[in-house]
Amino acid sequence: MIEMHLTGIKARNGKLVFVCSTCRVPPSFAFGAQDKGELVYLMCCPKCEIVLGEWDSLESRDLELREFARTLKLRH
Repeated sequence: MIEMHLTGIKARNGKLVFVCSTCRVPPSFAFGAQDKGELVYLMCCPKCEIVLGEWDSLESRDLELREFARTLKLRH
């Protein structure tokens, strides 16, 4: 699930880059654990230390980020 603090900016080369909407720093990826110990995939802001996204699998992460990127490209 993508959190409200994730957005994108267009880089000089025209590529869309995901960034934190608060500080404009690109995210880092991490692993976490849910209550029962299930592994989750996290996207975090290294500066603000907030979670920008959380997924149960890499496939669900990739699918949601791909769709999010399409939506952002329509706005830019």
